[in-house]
Amino acid sequence: MPDKMRGALYNGNQGVVVQDVPLPDRFPGSALIRVRQVGICGSDLNINRDSKTPGDLPEGHEVAGEILDLPSGQHGLNVGDRVAIDSICFGLSCGNCWYCRMGQRRHCQSLVDSTGGGYAEFMTRNPAGLFKMTNSMEWSDGALVEPLAVSVHAIRWGGMKPGDTVAVVGSSTIGLAAIAAARYLGAGLILASARYPAQATAARKMGADYVLDSARGELEGATRDATDGRGADFVIETIGGYTLDTLDQAVDTCRDQGKIVVVGGFRKKEAFDFITPIIRELTLLFSSCYGIVDGRHDYEVAIDMLSVSDCSFRRIVTHVVPLEQIQQGFDTAYDKSTGSLKVQVTS
Repeated sequence: MPDKMRGALYNGNQGVVVQDVPLPDRFPGSALIRVRQVGICGSDLNINRDSKTPGDLPEGHEVAGEILDLPSGQHGLNVGDRVAIDSICFGLSCGNCWYCRMGQRRHCQSLVDSTGGGYAEFMTRNPAGLFKMTNSMEWSDGALVEPLAVSVHAIRWGGMKPGDTVAVVGSSTIGLAAIAAARYLGAGLILASARYPAQATAARKMGADYVLDSARGELEGATRDATDGRGADFVIETIGGYTLDTLDQAVDTCRDQGKIVVVGGFRKKEAFDFITPIIRELTLLFSSCYGIVDGRHDYEVAIDMLSVSDCSFRRIVTHVVPLEQIQQGFDTAYDKSTGSLKVQVTS
């Protein structure tokens, strides 16, 4: 192995620079993975835009790669396996604390410090975070497991019931994943909002019965019209951002005694009016990443979905660039006039 690899670092000025960087540390019990494909996440765009100092490690967490080396022990894995990588939770967790034993490693009390993400040639993670891809999956599918698992988790953790009327606020990657996962997991009527034409087209392909403009009142009114004035049983907020507008929209879309699951990353403290959800007896849940629900990891469910040739979510990858051109990939992902839905990077 060389002592350097190519990796992309945020430059602190909304740019991404590819350069020679050290190989990732091999922390105790870690596996070495050759990164093959990685998605550019909306959170990466936000972090890069907000960052004022250069990064010291590559980011990127929507990763698929090939195992090059494994620690000793029984892992159910082999060198050469093609894997989707849970690089945030199982890939860095201790495996021993109460949360790890409960299968909720997102909340591990002794997480290993990150050794760098997928915007590089190599990365290291615990074998527990490596999930075998099926033979029918391409590298692009493997890099979609992570965002799909986020929405799978929101639906399973949130307790959506088969036949529920589901409203999805937003049709970016996580919103599209939520539509696809809700359809797969037995939702009844699905309504979604979309800001851009490419998102609206994709939302229909994911399985949404109705796709509305993202302007306030559109999703809310259509959902009430479709449910005899009640509203949705189950609402998934997927946008977040710097205001609470989409959370307010989720409240207005939900029926009395309904359930809202918040997945979007809200990036600024704002006052929230709780009196309406209290009076209406709404259940408000927050969902982050993935874990084990009903005995199965959300990655396993996502892999099942992506292993089917006609899985609509497999088709959201609109642009692919090599690692050396990752800045072009970021520019494309920022600019929705390009029609970008999911931009991925190969290395």
